Amino acid sequence: MENIISRENNFNIIRLLAALQVVFTHTLLHLEIRGNWLEYIGEKFIFYFPGVPIFFTVSGFLIYWSFENSNSNLKKYFINRFLRLYPALWVCLILLVALLIYDFPGDKLAFARSNALLIWLGLQASFFQFYTPDLLRFWGVHTPNGSLWTIVVEIQFYLIVPFLYFIINKFRQKIDYLPAILFTIFITLNIFVGSLNQDNTLVKIATVSVFPYLFYFYFGVIAYKYWNKLKFLFEGQFLLWFTLYVSYIVVFGNILGYSLKSYFIQNVFNLVTSLLLASLTLSAAFTKNSLSEKILRGNDISYGLYIYHMLVVNFFVQRYWVADNYYFFLVFLIVIILAWLSWRVIERKALMRKNKF
Repeated sequence: MENIISRENNFNIIRLLAALQVVFTHTLLHLEIRGNWLEYIGEKFIFYFPGVPIFFTVSGFLIYWSFENSNSNLKKYFINRFLRLYPALWVCLILLVALLIYDFPGDKLAFARSNALLIWLGLQASFFQFYTPDLLRFWGVHTPNGSLWTIVVEIQFYLIVPFLYFIINKFRQKIDYLPAILFTIFITLNIFVGSLNQDNTLVKIATVSVFPYLFYFYFGVIAYKYWNKLKFLFEGQFLLWFTLYVSYIVVFGNILGYSLKSYFIQNVFNLVTSLLLASLTLSAAFTKNSLSEKILRGNDISYGLYIYHMLVVNFFVQRYWVADNYYFFLVFLIVIILAWLSWRVIERKALMRKNKF
């Protein structure tokens, strides 16, 4: 039976809030905002809504949906994914290189022509955004745009969806518990990678692979695939899931002091946190479905917020504009302006080209 899923949903506003959470966290940390109300609300509330797992869950739901809607047309599917990621990413990279050259303390011309910079540039423009050579460690927090490691993971999600689609559709009638089996495997992969020595180079590479994060993504895939059976848990149920999640973090996190926040499952609380947060995310998407359109009017600046914010943070850190709430809010203002320009000038126009291929 075909899934009946409302195309009017709140995924855009969810991505916006997730991106703002990432900007808040990185700005608070790297600008060394300490001992005031911003740090307090971060520690007690905002940090419990990590943007990256939310992005991964939303991606599982939407990317699998997109692949099915493309009728498994790989060319159309990958062109659409390319248009969503790369035009804005390349413009961000051009701006980043300009800032690096401007701030380089030595011979700027030699720096601009260096092989290390050119190799890094090629890797950044493709799918190795997590790599940073020593030459660029002089700038800001020592990684020019370190948050882009998730772009590498997203690209791997794009690549793995056709295989997931094949496995799910070929074997779900033959193996009754296939979703549970796959979910267990993906959770085990997360636990395994998280248990390894994080100082090891191969382990560091594993942490930017798709494997530790597949269970977040697969939660979204399964929710989409079995929406007709599962939607009663999510549609119109945001208040229930929000109350449950906030009560959970207040009691087990703020009062009892258990470690709830981790991308890796190190205890049962990490798993419960991930499952509750994923459920809250989907319930928010399908409660008051028109809210996103009413507020955002079809605009989606979340990707711009995510890819540009560390450029601004690094620019501030390089100048020691830190430890002041004024700088904190100025970062937000600049990042929002950049994200808005990116959406209006680059991203929206790129996405309009989807139907031309």
